[in-house]
Amino acid sequence: MRLDVQGLRAVAVLAVLAYHMDSAWLPAGFVGVDVFFVISGFIITALLTEPGQKIRLADFYLNRFKRIVPAYAVMLAVVSVVSSVLLLPADFTFFHQSSKSAAVFASNLYFADFGSYFAPRAEELPLLHTWSLAIEMQFYLIFPFVLLCLPRSWRLPGLAVLSVLLLVWSSRSVLMGQGREYFSLLARAPEFLIGGVVALGMRDRELTTAVSSLLGVLGLGLLAASFVLVDKTQFPGLWALAPCTGTALLIAARRSAVNTLLSTPGMVWIGGISYSLYLWHWPVLAFLRYYTGQNELGMQWLSVALVASFALAWISCRFVEEPVRVLSGFRRLAPTAALAVLGITAIALLSARLNSVMVGPVPIEQARYAAPELICHGQQVGECKRGLASVAPSVLVIGDSHAAQLNYFFDQAGSEQGIAYRVLTASSCVPIPGFDVERLPEYAQLACREQIIAVKQALATMDKVIVAGMWQYQMPNPAFVKALQRFLDDAASAHKQVVIMGQVPMFRSDVQRVRRFRELGLPAGLAFNEEWRVANTQVERLAAGRPGVQYVDFSRSGFFADAPYEHGELIYQDTHHLNEIGARRYGHFAGEQLKRLFDQTQSSVSLKQ
Repeated sequence: MRLDVQGLRAVAVLAVLAYHMDSAWLPAGFVGVDVFFVISGFIITALLTEPGQKIRLADFYLNRFKRIVPAYAVMLAVVSVVSSVLLLPADFTFFHQSSKSAAVFASNLYFADFGSYFAPRAEELPLLHTWSLAIEMQFYLIFPFVLLCLPRSWRLPGLAVLSVLLLVWSSRSVLMGQGREYFSLLARAPEFLIGGVVALGMRDRELTTAVSSLLGVLGLGLLAASFVLVDKTQFPGLWALAPCTGTALLIAARRSAVNTLLSTPGMVWIGGISYSLYLWHWPVLAFLRYYTGQNELGMQWLSVALVASFALAWISCRFVEEPVRVLSGFRRLAPTAALAVLGITAIALLSARLNSVMVGPVPIEQARYAAPELICHGQQVGECKRGLASVAPSVLVIGDSHAAQLNYFFDQAGSEQGIAYRVLTASSCVPIPGFDVERLPEYAQLACREQIIAVKQALATMDKVIVAGMWQYQMPNPAFVKALQRFLDDAASAHKQVVIMGQVPMFRSDVQRVRRFRELGLPAGLAFNEEWRVANTQVERLAAGRPGVQYVDFSRSGFFADAPYEHGELIYQDTHHLNEIGARRYGHFAGEQLKRLFDQTQSSVSLKQ
């Protein structure tokens, strides 16, 4: 094993680690994965094409199994057990689905199609990093047959041409914005092939010291620039040429001063544990982010992550990788392989059972703010009526999910007051004319436009309107502010009464998770996300002085004094939405006060509780 290549592995894994800990440290550190791909292509091509040797598929696959599967299986097992204890059932469902794909090295396909409003954030998915290992194993399955199909004299030009063709294809796909290339084997294959071209092209060739030094400096410069300048939104495509070419030049340089630095004991040691370090660093960071609820971890947590990652990597390398590496022959490896397969299967099955036993299901009234199929949130369901069933709706309620969470609020309030409301909402969208729909995720745009039309039609017959929203999300957008101002002015011209409700308090940590962590005896505090206070103030100022418009803010009332609890009962479903219990209790608390606002003479005075 070339020591400088081990050092290059260290550079790759340290870049990835820095990027995953805090992307501001190394904005394009993710290209460290591509460095790994080039190194892998170089090594396996060199092994498969040794002069005078035939390609022995059984030996090749056996060696790849020894190199990758045992440590990978241990990581999957440990992460499955931790996830089953730590994750809420809904979050564990997403983990369990990803673990099944990871177990068969197909997680790149799973994560390419991954996406759900209710899923944990990508930074909290413990097995997200396995996509690259899936691509590597898939390439290993195919690549020997590519070499077998090429005569020896055609292998170098064949790999070069294939690399260029696939690179052109991936570049075109990236430019067309298809969005799946990042996790695509075909898009990443050119990176392995570049390593293969270096292995074949440099075989039995000695470069002069001057040429080696030049290549080393160029390679280092190109790689360093890649770690900072590569644009992830246009990656891989042509951008992949920068880190891959830099890596290829460093491998080719071999005897340059840069390669000598890469061969120092510290770099070689990190390169030696680089595979295990890659395996363990991401689950450690994901669990810490899940526990804290923060994507940007403080230095204290980052220090914990760093120490834990290196400790687990050393344990994995010392007690899993190294013992398996010295095993030879199918008979000696068969028990290890069987144990790995059976172990992964058993733990996957048992962890799902363990999660359901250790983490009881969240009661439905705590897990949602309303039955989604029965409310007009991005859809039309009947009359979209809430409150007293026997009367016609007299108040229109509009807004995003912060208005949708009030469906049972208005059921409670309307039943007590003898009135009915019509509630029209959409995800992330306040459905008023001129709302800047284009900034929403694509999946939410059509529903937003349809609800805007529905609101416009409803306004023709209603003179009382309540607007609620997640103002800390909406108010930073100038286009939305202008649309809201125009809406309020038009409402005043039409002699309508409008009440704008302040945003409910928002937390930094998921309240359901905090409840779970406390059950486990883990310290877990709740802190407010103060941005909602600023946004509420902005909305209050916007409403002030407009005839017929009143602003009401219950966020500082007694109802939220012990939020996310009210009289000992959990009233939130997540960081910023009430649950069914909270919605009904909130309606009982505030419904009469809202009604009095409409009963008063039209006023521009802002009411604060």
